[in-house]
Amino acid sequence: MVMSGAQITETFISNSKLVTVYYSQRDLRCIALDPIQLLDILGNENRRRILQLLSFRPFYFNEIAKRLDVGPKAVIDHLEMLEEAGIVECYTDERRRKYFRIASNMVLEVALSPYSYGVRAYGGPPVMTSSQLLECPDLQFLNQELGNLESRRIELRQLMAELDSKEIEIKKIAAEAIRTCAQDVGEMEILRALLSGVSDLPTLARRLEMPEGVVKEILARLEARGAIRGGPGGWRI
Repeated sequence: MVMSGAQITETFISNSKLVTVYYSQRDLRCIALDPIQLLDILGNENRRRILQLLSFRPFYFNEIAKRLDVGPKAVIDHLEMLEEAGIVECYTDERRRKYFRIASNMVLEVALSPYSYGVRAYGGPPVMTSSQLLECPDLQFLNQELGNLESRRIELRQLMAELDSKEIEIKKIAAEAIRTCAQDVGEMEILRALLSGVSDLPTLARRLEMPEGVVKEILARLEARGAIRGGPGGWRI
């Protein structure tokens, strides 16, 4: 993968052909967003309906309002939020109508279990350029390529399921170990939070919905017992 100016390009072999694909700046902008922010944005049903509609073709906002039976002002507000997040982009046609289309290529995942909660956002499958698509206009071939990608996606999902299952198993064992060494519920919650990785005081307080002073006191107790240690990057087990 190579970064050049406004794009990141990647080259690979497909059907014995050398294919170059790219991630746009909007892809990178969207991926760089806090996954929790993306989850909040997509938590609105009408914004999800707009994105589903735009996955078929570009629409201008009056079309979206009529198709979804939502007021124009509400549609404009939703589109502005999606555009600011880098999820959609707009352009004007020869009749000066403003069209919207999906701009970002991304995947948003939520992992939830009795022992962990996490949201991840990352770049989805690379996008082929228009000129590359024109080189293979055969619809049957393109449909076959989509089928191949879906097969690979299923394989990856199975692998992710295995990894998630193993992660849950380890966290379950770790939760039992924490229960035996923690002296109160506060210590237990902080140790469980640190299982997810290094974290600083403000982040821990925000995640656990606790006052920073309380978290600081608990961290000091745990550090004194050697259960955790602090450093420049934050606190860790």
